[in-house]
Amino acid sequence: MYANGTGSKLIAKYLNDNHILSPSGYRKTGSVQDERTNFKWNETTLCNMLKNEVYIGNTIQNKVSVVSYKVKKLRKVEKEKHIRVNDTHEAIIDKDVFEKVQIIHKKRVKKVVKQYDYLLRGFIYCKHCRVANANCIKGKS
Repeated sequence: MYANGTGSKLIAKYLNDNHILSPSGYRKTGSVQDERTNFKWNETTLCNMLKNEVYIGNTIQNKVSVVSYKVKKLRKVEKEKHIRVNDTHEAIIDKDVFEKVQIIHKKRVKKVVKQYDYLLRGFIYCKHCRVANANCIKGKS
């Protein structure tokens, strides 16, 4: 559906309207369709699935690494350092369709870049309008 131009929001609505369980709902119930449960699809889950190469038969490892065994913090590893093994299992999606979806997804996704990352963001408010906004017109007069 995404490769044919349908957006992720509409796909999630379609899956929810047809009572098709999300992956977490499937894990908990073991069935594909179940009207009793409340495990709904959302755009984030759908977009993560669209980018996941496991559906074309590839296995990717070393996506995150442990900073220290004592701290147990995880950090993301650069894509160049991922361990990729192709054709480890039967593909669910054709590789051509997957590549088409990746191209469409890159065109649609907008990266939000913060212009400035202030140290006290969210703690300082405008005296006049009580809004945490650096562009307040009242406070500049």
